[in-house]
Amino acid sequence: MRPELFKLGPLTVHSYGFFLALAFVVGMLVSFWYLRRRFVDAYVVFELVLAAAVGGIVGARIFYVIGHWSEFSGRWWEALKFWNVEGLVFYGGFIFGVLAAAAVVKLRGLSLGEVLDSGGLAVPAAMAVARVGCYLNGCCFGKSSNLPWAVTFPAKTQWNMGMPANPVHPTQIYELLMDLAIFVLLLSVYKRFRYRGELMACYVLLYAVARFINEFFRYHTNPHSNLFFQVLSAVAFLLAGSLIVFRRRLLPEAR
Repeated sequence: MRPELFKLGPLTVHSYGFFLALAFVVGMLVSFWYLRRRFVDAYVVFELVLAAAVGGIVGARIFYVIGHWSEFSGRWWEALKFWNVEGLVFYGGFIFGVLAAAAVVKLRGLSLGEVLDSGGLAVPAAMAVARVGCYLNGCCFGKSSNLPWAVTFPAKTQWNMGMPANPVHPTQIYELLMDLAIFVLLLSVYKRFRYRGELMACYVLLYAVARFINEFFRYHTNPHSNLFFQVLSAVAFLLAGSLIVFRRRLLPEAR
């Protein structure tokens, strides 16, 4: 664990912020690569990433507050700290990030489906990088575990983060591996998708499965949060699956 990655004079570079920034760069490069292959003006990616970053952080904070409402009892103003990157939830960031990017797509007159598909590859790659920051920071940790690969964070950190005092599941690593697996799988089959937007829908479907599984091992201060995120994952799975079936069964063959 290394919350402070390194120092440059008086400036301290924190591992979570560093890897979150690196994740956006990786996502931008993957998206740029995909759009260039689809003969789309790929330079719009810079605008899309900026919009998605702002919308994503705001949305991720909102969903965190909803899932951990008891933490803000008596100090509701803490919920408004959108810059607190230790209290973020992927689903909120994904939804608001997509909405912000969609606004840019509309203004630019681009194909929403093509841009979403670029995100279907970019998001899992970026998420895998971001989870390295989670692990080094000690957030997004798991429940108590006696498995051989269980990890123990420094006692002070475990106390401050609200972790159990004993070894815990490295849920950050679990999700990192699942994100990488999703990225590799979609990268190997992306040419087979017939309709615009289908690649992104497939990503949402796969991530919903990964998040549903990981919530069995994830620790939350609110004991109901695991069920909340599993229900959210089930809804995402059904919506994404329905969209794929709808596109393939009910729409014309032409993309």
